[in-house]
Amino acid sequence: MPDAPADRPDASLRRILSLRDVVGMTIVGVVGLRWIARSARAGAPAVTLWVLACVAFFVPLAFTVAELSSRYPEEGGLYAWTRRAFGPRHGFLCAWCLWLNNLFYFPSLLLFAAANAFVVFGDRGAWLINSRGASVAFVLVVLWICVWVNVVGLDLGRWLQNVGSAGVWLPAGLLIAMGAIGLARFGSATSFAPHALLPRGDVWSTVSLWSAMCFAFSGFEITAFVSREIKDPRRTIPRGVVIAGLATTAIYLAGAVAVLVVVPASALSERSGIPDAIALVAGRLGLPGFGALTGALIALGSIAGTSSWFAAAGRVPFAASEDALVPAWFGRLHPRYQTPYVALLVQGVVASLLFLASVFLSVTGAATSVQEAYDILVNLTILIYFIPYLYLFAALVRLRRKGDEGAPAAAVRVPGGRPGLWTTAALGLLATVISLGLLFVPPPGTGSVANYEANLIGQSAAVLALGALFYRLGRRRRRTAAPLAS
Repeated sequence: MPDAPADRPDASLRRILSLRDVVGMTIVGVVGLRWIARSARAGAPAVTLWVLACVAFFVPLAFTVAELSSRYPEEGGLYAWTRRAFGPRHGFLCAWCLWLNNLFYFPSLLLFAAANAFVVFGDRGAWLINSRGASVAFVLVVLWICVWVNVVGLDLGRWLQNVGSAGVWLPAGLLIAMGAIGLARFGSATSFAPHALLPRGDVWSTVSLWSAMCFAFSGFEITAFVSREIKDPRRTIPRGVVIAGLATTAIYLAGAVAVLVVVPASALSERSGIPDAIALVAGRLGLPGFGALTGALIALGSIAGTSSWFAAAGRVPFAASEDALVPAWFGRLHPRYQTPYVALLVQGVVASLLFLASVFLSVTGAATSVQEAYDILVNLTILIYFIPYLYLFAALVRLRRKGDEGAPAAAVRVPGGRPGLWTTAALGLLATVISLGLLFVPPPGTGSVANYEANLIGQSAAVLALGALFYRLGRRRRRTAAPLAS
């Protein structure tokens, strides 16, 4: 058999990521300070919802990822586990959703970054936050910078991720510190009495935010997508999940309380709420400029998070090309940087087109505001991303029942034996299903409910239909190639 060409997936990938890089990549890729501001719309009940999301979703997710990544440290992560458990058809659908959801996720995260970056300009630049032109320009320019960074490779990308960690830790630290100072000096703007921790009034709108809180804990499988580029992935990935998971939980809980201590839910601006809260306390203390600094740091962290997920998402079609489920050119490696540059470039083009469609096109003909486009992109991201999570928890049970089948024994296993296994899978599946259902509750302030529902249902249905079409074409391509190969 002739040697494989250098641009095929079986060309060597470099193992350059250490535990420190894995923890940094996970924290930057998972922690989203925007979820703190989004959850704060619920008021004091946000604390209760965060605890439920942690127990019902994050804990099962952490156990599941730790076991599967330590047993099957394969490039492609969740896609590879689903394919191994349920076969190529389900593996392809999982990979398709994993890849496509990111193409909605990137622009939604960068819209959040844009709002915080514009905070730097103070009152003079406040109009930029809701300007479609300014937001579109910011998102497209930064998106293609992320494309370039990831084509050059993880040597450069990991430095952006590590620097971007400052955009998570420093704003989170400032927020928590200002919340503590505000509580001590001025009292709490929100009551946290036991009766106030339960949803009241518009209960459905409050509870629907739980989907975003569960999604805020998603993504701990990010480093499994690049496992062939991690040193000793069977041990490094589970350890990274534990360390990053503890940090993530602390940031979300403390951050949510801090925001609500400073700003009541009714006065909170979601996309710029965190720098607004910090600026409010700092201004009372005679310390101007903290709001602008926080906005800049949050924008940096969001850009780094986009870059992290851009790298991970690009490895999904790269891994699928090994099974001939997508055209072979998705698996081409850059001759100089040894990165899947074709998959990354296609990703950038499609994400740009979907973003422009979400901002400028309306199903009902009504103009879509920047905030409405942001809500649609966020909920489409969650909807499409949680479909693979249904596979993830089911794969945990199926692969344990099937046995290792030649794979090394897991370095980490879900505790509690068989009851622990079933409890973990059932709890994770239930939380995922509930989150999917709650996505169809329109966010408060939605201008056109019909436009919101039509976008959510229509675009998600189109994604699944296109996935089925591409799978059929991939199978036909494999059948055609088989006689030629023999």
